[in-house]
Amino acid sequence: MGQLLDARDEPPKLEVSGQLQDFAAEPGAEAGARIAFQARNSPQLVRQLLGCLDAGAIPVLAHPRWPNALRQEALERAGAGRPWTGEQVATLLFTSGSTAAPKVVAHSLDAHLACAHASGMRVPFGRGDRWLLSLPLCHVGGLALLFRAVVGGGTLVLPDPDERLAEALVRTRPSHLSLVAAQLRELLDHEDAREALAGCRQILLGGGPCPPAWLEQARELGCPIRLTYGMTEMASQVATESDGRLTPVHSAKLRVDAQRQIWVCGEALFSGYLVNDQLELPLQDGWFATGDLGRPGPTGALEIFGRLDNQFISGGENVQPEAIEAAFHARGIEVVVVGVPGGKFGIRPVAFSRDGKNYGELAIELLPDFSRPIAWLPLPGADGLKPRRPELAALAIRQLKAPD
Repeated sequence: MGQLLDARDEPPKLEVSGQLQDFAAEPGAEAGARIAFQARNSPQLVRQLLGCLDAGAIPVLAHPRWPNALRQEALERAGAGRPWTGEQVATLLFTSGSTAAPKVVAHSLDAHLACAHASGMRVPFGRGDRWLLSLPLCHVGGLALLFRAVVGGGTLVLPDPDERLAEALVRTRPSHLSLVAAQLRELLDHEDAREALAGCRQILLGGGPCPPAWLEQARELGCPIRLTYGMTEMASQVATESDGRLTPVHSAKLRVDAQRQIWVCGEALFSGYLVNDQLELPLQDGWFATGDLGRPGPTGALEIFGRLDNQFISGGENVQPEAIEAAFHARGIEVVVVGVPGGKFGIRPVAFSRDGKNYGELAIELLPDFSRPIAWLPLPGADGLKPRRPELAALAIRQLKAPD
C-alpha cells in the first residue's frame, strides 16, 4: 500500500444509493505526474483522486463550471500534464478567486493528513459516521473530507447525479454535514430538510459570514451548527467553534496584527504557490498573512469581519464591504457589495441582493451616506460557495452608467 493508505487499516468507503464501493488506482498514474481533473462530484471522481494520491500522482483540480478559456489558462499555470520533479507535493488546488485570479496552491500529503487529524480532534468522524459530500472536491473544503475519511475511518456519502442538496440530505440522513451560508438557507426553506438537518450530529458552517437570522433559525430547530474558519492555504480547517468560541484546531496557530490582519501557521500550512513551475512560500518568520481581518472577541475567541483587499476609499472614507453586508445580514437579507469607479468620490459601493430586490430605503436607515450602495442588482447564480467579487464588479460596471 502507498503512503496514503498507511494512515488507516482499510481503504475508505463510498456510499452511493446504499452501496459501498472500494477505489482503485487509475491506469497510468505515476509518481510526480500532474493529472488534470475538471468534473462534478461522483464516485468515479473520488476513486480517481484516491487512486492518484496512493500512486504518488498529483491531482490538479479545476472547477467543473469554469469556461474553457479559464480552465486552460489555470491548468497551464499548474503544469497539468507535465511531470513534477521538485519537492514533495500531493495536490495542486486553486484558491476561490473571490478577490483576484485563482492562485495555484501546493500541499504535501503530510499537510492534508495533519489537518484531518486536527479536525478529528475537534469534530470526531469515525466508523459508523457518515458525512454527506455537499461541497465540490475541487475546493479544499470538499477535498478535506476525503482525508478525514482516510484518517478517521468514517464513510463519505455522495448525492446522486443532479440531486439537490435538500433531497440528498432527506434521502441519506447523514451524521455529519459541511455547509456554506447559501446552502443553509436552501435547507431551511425545505420542510423535510429541516427535520433531517436537525437529525445531524455535527454541522460545520463556513466559507464566509452567515446572516444571524439564519443561524438563529437553525439553532432553534435544534441543528448542532458549529462555525468554522478555514482556507485553501491551510488545507481547510483553521478554527472551529467549541463551547460557543471560535478557536484554532490542534494543528493551527493564529495571531492578529496591529492592522487586524489574521496570520496563521501550523502543520497544515501549504508548500507554496506554484509560479512559473516554482514554489513560492510568502512567510514572515514562519507565519502566513491571510488577508482576512479579525479581532479577539470578548472571551478571547476569534471574530472575523472582512478581507483587507476588499476595503476601498469612497469620498475620503474607508468602506469595508463586509460591514455593509453584515448590516443587511442582521435583517436576514443576503447581499454582496463591491466597489466600482465613482467619479469624484473615487469608489462607490454597489450591492447585489440574492432575492433581486432593491433595499435602498432600508440602507438609509442602516448605513451612513458614504456606505450606502448607489445601485442594487440581482445576485447571479454561482457555485454556492464564495462570491467572485472581481466578476461582480465587472458586471456592475457593464450594467451601470458611470455613477455621479
